[in-house]
Amino acid sequence: MTKWDTRFLGLAAYISAWSKDPSSQVGAVITDGNRIISLGYNGFAAGVEDKQERLGDRDCKLNLTIHAEENAMIFAKRDLTGCTVYVTHPPCPRCASKLIQEEVGRIVYIAPSGDFLSRWADDLKLSSEMYREAGVEVTSYAMEEINHDNAQITIAPGGFFKKVMNLFLHSDD
Repeated sequence: MTKWDTRFLGLAAYISAWSKDPSSQVGAVITDGNRIISLGYNGFAAGVEDKQERLGDRDCKLNLTIHAEENAMIFAKRDLTGCTVYVTHPPCPRCASKLIQEEVGRIVYIAPSGDFLSRWADDLKLSSEMYREAGVEVTSYAMEEINHDNAQITIAPGGFFKKVMNLFLHSDD
């Protein structure tokens, strides 16, 4: 696992926490080389209320949700040919087809859990088939392979970054 794969998957994971979806929080980062082009997380369209009754109703939520990859593509506002997309979850066929159409060169994601596969294996198989046919490179990392040491990030003990991150990660909100 490269340091940049680790860094961008970590960023995608951080971004995923911005989603208000109570069951599936997904984050995506689009890069061109080591430059960040766009970020996205799953959620309702701007101006559409994310009321608890909508978020709690699976069918309603699925119909209203823009996926993380879609949001990142929408906000990119540029050609994505050859870009890399880092996602916390493997893209569904709906997103895979759009990523292929945008001519991204590579998809990187965290390997799904057994529970996730039990529900989405057929969809993921279809996404993989489309990537193969379109010549899109796919890299999947098992959770155990992800190690912050790979990212080569220096975090000073008691430093500013650590204090701020502790506030975000240990909030009572």
